Amino acid sequence: MKSLASKLLPKSLKDKITGSDLFTRRQARALAASSKRIDICSAQFAHILHLAKHPPLEGKICLEVGAGWVLTHALVCYLLGAQKVIATDITHRAHPEVLTTAVSEAVDSIPRDILAPFSNHAEIRERFDRLTSIRHYSFEELANIGIEYSAGIDLARTISTERVDFIYSFSVLEHVPVADVRNLLENLVASLNPGGTMLHCIHLEDHRDFDRNSLDFLGIASDRYTRELETNWGNRIRMSEWEKVFENLAGTRTELIYTYLRADVPLPTAIDPSIKYRDEIDLRTSHLGVYTRKSK
Repeated sequence: MKSLASKLLPKSLKDKITGSDLFTRRQARALAASSKRIDICSAQFAHILHLAKHPPLEGKICLEVGAGWVLTHALVCYLLGAQKVIATDITHRAHPEVLTTAVSEAVDSIPRDILAPFSNHAEIRERFDRLTSIRHYSFEELANIGIEYSAGIDLARTISTERVDFIYSFSVLEHVPVADVRNLLENLVASLNPGGTMLHCIHLEDHRDFDRNSLDFLGIASDRYTRELETNWGNRIRMSEWEKVFENLAGTRTELIYTYLRADVPLPTAIDPSIKYRDEIDLRTSHLGVYTRKSK
């Protein structure tokens, strides 16, 4: 629940507060100690690599779409032996200094063991030891281990200047405005080397309230559901539409590696007509894992 003070503050002032360096740094630090700890992010990565039966990332060039405040998933690619990781964002968001927390507060045996099916265990241990030896994380330190942070890049408007072997995102594509989704994915495919792959974890719920009202936004009229709301609350694209978008990417083959449902929350009494869906299961699908391979 939002506090009374938060509700009463003008939107311009709230935006100024939540966009401040002090606020984002505090949020980044909290994430680094929780969901962005390297043991947790390693488990996420291992899970999707396992479901996709994905080949190793050893020696690969990787690109992360929407890296966010904490660049832990890029560190996981490093642990898996990636030659280079390009972590991207539309605006500058990352706070590399909080990675010290993401690494130091993790149970160190978990990344080593859970990633072992996808790389050599001894080499993962050696790489993890290097991460723990870094006392003060910075963009320069990340560059030393092959992680490049590229902010101010809108991949819906431009193709990466560097060709890559692997592209991934975690809870990012649902924040892309509907009008930009096709361009983004086509540009990502164009950035892939022949035989390259993409893994995207997409969260289809209303981002205002995951627990009790995670499907409420499906009832908001399209003329009131602005591009800003698509970015903040979710673009409302349902499973069947995501399938169509990926299936129409030329020169690729896509499969869904997981789908999760929310059967425990109510649907709106009326679904906005702009939302395309197949059935109630389609509306209630809350998470998708999408694996795309580009032809060689």
